[in-house]
Amino acid sequence: MSIFNITKSTVMPFFDFHCHPGLKPQFSKPATKPSPWDYIDAKLAVGKGWTIRINTLFNEVLNSQSNLTQLFQNDVRLIGVILHAVEKKICVLLADKSIVNKGNVNLIDKNRLTYLASGKHSFELINEELEWLTTSVSPIPSAKFKILSKASDFDEAEQNTVFGIIIIEGLHCFFDDPDADDAKEKFTQNFTAFTDAHTVVSMNICHMQQNQFCNHAYGIQLFNPAVFYPKEQGITKWGNEVITLMISKKILVDIKHMSLQARLDLYSMFKLPNPEPKYVQPIICTHAGTTGLRIIDRVKYIESIPEDKGSVYEVVYLKPKSRFYDDVYHNCSSINLYDEDIENIFLSDGIIGLSFDQRILGFADDSGLTNVIVPHDVEYISHKESGFFFGPTPENLNVWPDDTNVWASEDFADLEPAEYPDLHRRFLINNIMYILWVASLHSSIGIDKAAKQICIGTDFDGLINAIDCCKNASGLQQLKEDMREDLADLLNNNGFHTLNVDVLLDDIFYNNGKNFMLKRLREMKG
Repeated sequence: MSIFNITKSTVMPFFDFHCHPGLKPQFSKPATKPSPWDYIDAKLAVGKGWTIRINTLFNEVLNSQSNLTQLFQNDVRLIGVILHAVEKKICVLLADKSIVNKGNVNLIDKNRLTYLASGKHSFELINEELEWLTTSVSPIPSAKFKILSKASDFDEAEQNTVFGIIIIEGLHCFFDDPDADDAKEKFTQNFTAFTDAHTVVSMNICHMQQNQFCNHAYGIQLFNPAVFYPKEQGITKWGNEVITLMISKKILVDIKHMSLQARLDLYSMFKLPNPEPKYVQPIICTHAGTTGLRIIDRVKYIESIPEDKGSVYEVVYLKPKSRFYDDVYHNCSSINLYDEDIENIFLSDGIIGLSFDQRILGFADDSGLTNVIVPHDVEYISHKESGFFFGPTPENLNVWPDDTNVWASEDFADLEPAEYPDLHRRFLINNIMYILWVASLHSSIGIDKAAKQICIGTDFDGLINAIDCCKNASGLQQLKEDMREDLADLLNNNGFHTLNVDVLLDDIFYNNGKNFMLKRLREMKG
């Protein structure tokens, strides 16, 4: 046996609920696109035979942060493999960037980007991505990637295989031309054909841009925000029809990216009329962060009166302090989970995957979208949902009075980048502790139940700014080890004595996600 195999067998494997090994090569020329086993290192072409690395931020955007080789080498045994057709508006805006439309980024083929920007090929793209993932040959002898159709396909002793379970990120993925006269008929045909042919465990109803099924929560920071304003309200009639179809096929709803009102619509739809909480099926969030708030407090930390931008209100939030650390804060934008979201997921026997996106976990937004100089987060609320979100008069809302209990500018100014890895790790731990704390207050949940319903869902896709303590799968083992002491102290100091820190970490990083997914496959396929 090789040293490599001995090393793999002596530590707990890893699970990732939300992993994108196939996203970035959608932008490449089809005939020469990289293998999903390759690390993609985007560079700028500056002259014949010369390239330079793109600046740090753009590098984070364009370089793939997960690939099958990396997952295999770091014993990520089971993943929710995300199939996602990159959305039209992202492609249009990428094409407008001068370094892209001049052909200077070696990862992005200009003709391919034009093809994607038409918005007419989403269903084609997810089929292409799935075939590419499953037919590409590993450069590592005996290493394999295998999609699970049923629970018995998973063999934990098969250490040379990365197993994947299909998750679709966004119902737009089933469209050909969404503006065609027969778009609904084609959508239904594509949805039915794909889900009949493949075992799909869950789907996101929406993603970053407006769709026909439900309103989304604002969530993209890289482009002009106006292009991604959420302009509608809740779940649409067509959205309810598709969710009903998903339920009939035992496909779970991933609530990430849904607006708050759309999520509440979903909970009403899923709750059964019983004295005790019962749900049609589990509710999940594959790549989450926490607001640190109950829904009633959703505008408690606004920095200024919401600004009317025409079809939306711009909301700037200050960052509320953690209950557990003096130097850690939350992102209370509504793309994150409120306490009631956490409760509904747990009561439905669902599961929460924790995102490794700095911003989602609560680290300061440096996007520069507003003139606010204190650490803050920005989101946009549609006019159609404004009455629900703000009440009838947004202009009469109270703003946060001072810098107590929030991240102040001087606190952020004193930070050194060298401190970020340790600080980002505390932001992740804070989200775990907060979820456990919310569960501890609920008589029907409790910390022991909640501890089995948390996992990791990194969202390593090259579109996030990942935490500095774990930029990709190669950092998972060290992160897990480094979390132990802090997490043990917090469990002890907050009275969570029934939880053993080593068991909790093994569960969060592997057992919980694996057990949930295999149980769901058994319920779907026997």
